[in-house]
Amino acid sequence: MKYSLILPIWLAFVSISLAQELEFAQWKLKRQAELTGEDGWLNLLGLYWMEANSPYLEEVNSITLGFAKNSGTATLGKFEFGQDSVWFEPTESSPQTMSNATLSKRILVYPIAYGTGGGIYYKNFKWTIIQRGGNFALRLRDLNHPNLKKFTPTPTFDYNPAYRYTAKLVPRFNQTLEIPNVLGQLITWKVIGVLQFEREGQKFELLVLDELGKLFVIFSDETSALETYPTGRYLYVNPPDGKGMTTLDFNYAYNPPCAYTEFATCPIPPKSNRLPFAVNAGEMMPEGHE
Repeated sequence: MKYSLILPIWLAFVSISLAQELEFAQWKLKRQAELTGEDGWLNLLGLYWMEANSPYLEEVNSITLGFAKNSGTATLGKFEFGQDSVWFEPTESSPQTMSNATLSKRILVYPIAYGTGGGIYYKNFKWTIIQRGGNFALRLRDLNHPNLKKFTPTPTFDYNPAYRYTAKLVPRFNQTLEIPNVLGQLITWKVIGVLQFEREGQKFELLVLDELGKLFVIFSDETSALETYPTGRYLYVNPPDGKGMTTLDFNYAYNPPCAYTEFATCPIPPKSNRLPFAVNAGEMMPEGHE
């Protein structure tokens, strides 16, 4: 009788463990696809801050684009800046969008609707506009960048259910926080609330931010700068249930874009999110990173 009770419990445990391992393996493949994709972080050529007195985009040479104060033979188009918007009017030798319907027309390049992709194409280049700290910048990509062929998958810790915690989200309303990024800019983030969880009898909290409608955690721990990226890692958390409960699974902690390129604007973990223990879970330092 004793063994007949233990067996179903053991089988259930094994089933859950296998499901977690499978989900984790699929997540790693998805991360690899994101990094090497068209809008990933391996193909970046540069991040160029824009100024209103140099509104013309031109082909500097075969490996980069740049800005100019006046139109010339290499000009691809002209930018028009609003307070919170950027328009681009191509010349006849202009880049094309994914749809030829917008060719040679004035194009809104910032903001763009989330999830629509966006971006302007020219030869092997693709560029988009971002805004940080009230300033606009052109993010330039080479769709044939050599890094794409050199890439090796990011190493991870083995999946460890010990780093999967039940957590309670305590909401905070109408609260924002200024968080510095790696460029020293202060960026205003909307605060969703605080995640409360318990580890080895001790209680901990993590501040949760709003990242395009998702629950987003920026944290560091005692593996930072050793096994994992120096400035910390990122983690998405599922929305809570009706009682405010969710799962905090550090196995899905991932590296910031700055781990793969110098042309990113990664936020740094706030002091409240610097954990005093080692999180031996999630992504590790990328290969070749110094």
